[in-house]
Amino acid sequence: MRLLFSTLLILVSSLGMQAQDRKFQLGVIGSSQISFINTNQEAADPGGALLFGFGGLAEYSFAERYAFSSGFEYLNRGGSLRVNDTSAEYRAGFIQIPLQIKMRTRQFGYSTYFAEMGFAIGFETGEEVTWDPKPSSTSGSYISLFDATFRIGMGMEYDLGGQTKLLGRLQYNRALTDNLLDDEDSRLSDQSNYRFDYVSVSVGILF
Repeated sequence: MRLLFSTLLILVSSLGMQAQDRKFQLGVIGSSQISFINTNQEAADPGGALLFGFGGLAEYSFAERYAFSSGFEYLNRGGSLRVNDTSAEYRAGFIQIPLQIKMRTRQFGYSTYFAEMGFAIGFETGEEVTWDPKPSSTSGSYISLFDATFRIGMGMEYDLGGQTKLLGRLQYNRALTDNLLDDEDSRLSDQSNYRFDYVSVSVGILF
């Protein structure tokens, strides 16, 4: 029994040391975002909405001031779009997997500043569309299932002691794919783009 306990203790200590050597961290994050429809259709009048999200973080520091960042995000995105005398409010939930590179400064007191950039791949989990006036017939879906975004941002980490850090960041996210299905909405043009871009402010903690 003592041998087994000693072996388990050595194994746990070894894994902990390896994790520290790899500088691998997990965390949680909450965000608010101003989401808006970005379109080049001349007859369209787009608008935005204040929405919210949350997620988990995973970071691997592969150099002293550089890290690879991923995790998962559940975000609400959308906006409004008025074409001629008809307007629609779009809301959709997305599960997103970010893939980012984070570049940190040296530590100033308890604070470290960073810039990050990368991409996120997302899938729509549900949608809600509100019409004014309501059309005589509605489609089953107006929002594309697949989504990809380019993102760039900056932020600050505050050292709380040990490996724990308080995180704050500001990001701009640019959709790389059309989010509205123009073949399901006669108001939209297949020659134009309709993207759910957003600016997010996030607060989280890394362990």
